[in-house]
Amino acid sequence: MLKEDSKPIGEMLERNLVGVLKIFNPDCEWETQKRFLYDPENKRKYYKVDAVSEVKKIIWEYDGPNHYNDTWKFQRDLDRDHYFLNLGYTVKRWSYYCQLTKDIAKNLFDKDYSEEKYLSAIEYVYGASSENQILSPGWHQTKFTPGSWIEKGVDRLIDELEEMPESFKHQITYSLLIYIESVGDSFLIIGDHKKLHDLIKLEINSDHTNYSYGNHRI
Repeated sequence: MLKEDSKPIGEMLERNLVGVLKIFNPDCEWETQKRFLYDPENKRKYYKVDAVSEVKKIIWEYDGPNHYNDTWKFQRDLDRDHYFLNLGYTVKRWSYYCQLTKDIAKNLFDKDYSEEKYLSAIEYVYGASSENQILSPGWHQTKFTPGSWIEKGVDRLIDELEEMPESFKHQITYSLLIYIESVGDSFLIIGDHKKLHDLIKLEINSDHTNYSYGNHRI
């Protein structure tokens, strides 16, 4: 367990995803790295998923930076989603800048959410015993910042901000502001993307930012 003034010892990474899914959906019989042949005549053509429950027909994918800065990867994601939706699956994605805040957990896991499960999940991922000890959503020290993204990657973020809880927008924006202040150059963090320059004009509600923000401070 962390002390109140301690930093989290972990973050939400691809290797944590299945563990978190098993906490919130223990009866789903999660399979990992399962292959789906989308061209039965060519076994080299397949989609490999990070986690799938055949019980509930749910697929989870962990999306790293190349899902936002690679045009070919971006299009492949669209093709994959279309393929699995036609097979009757629900596809859910966990973005690399997302962390397991309580609002996010409630939003993503809905009826499967409980306080007991949440506390188990943040201890598993962060070694934390309370929500305010975890790492905030956003970018802290990585060089894979939105400044390097393609325009459609930025559009995806903006769309996600509309679908996620309001608190997520404030946490994401605050992390960008802190990072820009830390390096002294907005171009390295958000590039010339107009939608991101508009985003950082958001008036931050400090009620949403009581998390760890790495070594950066405004």
